[in-house]
Amino acid sequence: MPERETSAPPRRAPPEPLRSKFAGSLLGGMLGDIVGAVVEGESPRYIRKTFRSVGDILTTKHVEELFGGEWLVGRFTDDTQMSLCVAEWLLEEATPEPRNLLARFSEAYRPGRRYGPGVARILEAFPLHADEWRALATMMFPGGSYGNGSAMRVGPIGCYYYEDVDSLIEAARLSSLTTHSHPLGVQGATLQAAAVAAAVRATPPLSAERFVASLDEVLSRLQRTGQDVSAYRRAVRTISRGLAAGLEPSALAQSVGTGVTALEAVPMAICCFLAHPESFERVIEEAVFLGGDTDTIAAMAGAIAGAFLGSSAIPPRWLERVQEEHYTPERVERLAEALLEKALRKV
Repeated sequence: MPERETSAPPRRAPPEPLRSKFAGSLLGGMLGDIVGAVVEGESPRYIRKTFRSVGDILTTKHVEELFGGEWLVGRFTDDTQMSLCVAEWLLEEATPEPRNLLARFSEAYRPGRRYGPGVARILEAFPLHADEWRALATMMFPGGSYGNGSAMRVGPIGCYYYEDVDSLIEAARLSSLTTHSHPLGVQGATLQAAAVAAAVRATPPLSAERFVASLDEVLSRLQRTGQDVSAYRRAVRTISRGLAAGLEPSALAQSVGTGVTALEAVPMAICCFLAHPESFERVIEEAVFLGGDTDTIAAMAGAIAGAFLGSSAIPPRWLERVQEEHYTPERVERLAEALLEKALRKV
């Protein structure tokens, strides 16, 4: 009797469109963060007066930090650092646990990445209070934070669970609870992950109606669990109807906002993508010239646009401006491919 074959089947290369989409999302988020970091907190008027384009922004070498020192253009902020932690969390754990994600965040924490003060305190406290990790988020933010800090990092969740909405919702919730436990913070993270997943599934040309409908379906699922999603539903409808009526994102920003709350930043990131789904460059330019929390809005918009258009849509000249020794664009691309391979194995 012939011996049974026990060797594993040869590993197949991931489908090229998905490979490009996963890489595009991770790289797109990183590039949006890098560009937006240069003008974070500035007004639209100042940005337009100082820079003509994203290329102008990236040719700058340094900018002054608010509290002294210089920011090296080409570095990413906490937005990307935490996103990469999420990607590695999904990749390396059989069953992703939020405590382990918080441990990753804490280990990767470096003050020079522009972490928000509340999140910084959580990450600094974790090694001493690891057993009470569930309480840290509410100890620092009574009632929980509704900032955009958990939404900015969920791009990898949207990629990994692009065909599994229920798992996406749960993973986004668990990842958010580590630092941002207010319902608006959790819902914002879920909506951003859903937008990335919808972009992975979609193919050009984009049907804005179908894209928005997929987001509304996710909000409906949250609503069926007893959550009040009216604020996000209203914001998404404002941008979709405004864009359909010919309004620019800069005009819609007057009502939606460009601040640090998830309720402002997530809808505006989606708005920038929907305004220019055919061009990664225009999505990022739109996001950074809005002013406000530009690094986070551009990072989220870039993660969505990259997931839709793929990595080939990202200008190589922009990638050349990345000033990171550890997480180079090539390493991030390999991380995206490994994440895709694991995602395909679980199907």
